Amino acid sequence: MNKLLIGTLAMALNFQTFAHNNNYNKDVESIKSMTGCYKVTFRNAETFAFNKSYKYHDRFKSGPVLEWIFVDSENPGKVSLQHLLVAGPHIIKHWRQEWTHEETSLYEYQGDFKWTPKDLDPLSVVGQWTQKVYQVDDSPRYECSAPWIRYNKKNYWECTTNAPLPRREYSKRNDYNIMKRTNRHEIISGGHAHDQDNVKILKTKEFQKPLVMEKGLNLYTEVSNSLCNRAKTWWKDHKAYWFHVRGIWDEFYSKRSPMKFRKKVDGSTLWQRLFELGDQYKENPNEIEALKKEINTTIKEFLY
Repeated sequence: MNKLLIGTLAMALNFQTFAHNNNYNKDVESIKSMTGCYKVTFRNAETFAFNKSYKYHDRFKSGPVLEWIFVDSENPGKVSLQHLLVAGPHIIKHWRQEWTHEETSLYEYQGDFKWTPKDLDPLSVVGQWTQKVYQVDDSPRYECSAPWIRYNKKNYWECTTNAPLPRREYSKRNDYNIMKRTNRHEIISGGHAHDQDNVKILKTKEFQKPLVMEKGLNLYTEVSNSLCNRAKTWWKDHKAYWFHVRGIWDEFYSKRSPMKFRKKVDGSTLWQRLFELGDQYKENPNEIEALKKEINTTIKEFLY
């Protein structure tokens, strides 16, 4: 192989490496640009039914509420964003989104509180990011892999996956058990938008039937960081506990086994039990080893 050809190949490889690293850095920048203190509004409306007999449900609107979103941990190829709601005098631990680069496996929602592991072709995820969305207690919600897109002055990530019912309908409806979500997170002037095109699906052992389509828009408008100062203080007092909870969850996730959850145990939900243990930790921070065992036992009680 002559020197000219070797030099050409080396230049091509260097360019590919530069392009890959440049895109990676821009992706991380896009993810982190969703952090800050925001005024958030939530809107949803059913649009097109798949059957003429379907009766549309009322439109949903909530907010505006204050929400603080921040990077609570970061490692090469992984960025975790925690959401905290500022509800009057109260701070509420909200959902968490974890972004992993070129992830080759994820958990897929099957309906009826069951998630199963799914392997992805390593070649198919080159340059992509998996968004892993967790419930308020850090149990699974939904995961999906797609690339960040920057084109024609737009900057967004979009992916379609199955998810449980949203909290706004979780205790009100039983006519469907899967929401097929197309989530689009777009960076816009003054904040970002979580745009959704959803399909509500009834899945049984015999069939899978779509009921109705739904449009959703969660709009995050950035406001002064000082409005979220109480949330920052709250996290300092509660961070240690929730990192212990997350560490125990990671042990369950690493097994790559199907997970199916009970709705309640002895009249309580999983999030209620874990929040109660958080209060115990605040009162007895030196009893963490015993508390970690209790966290592990509690999660196991809800799995079957």
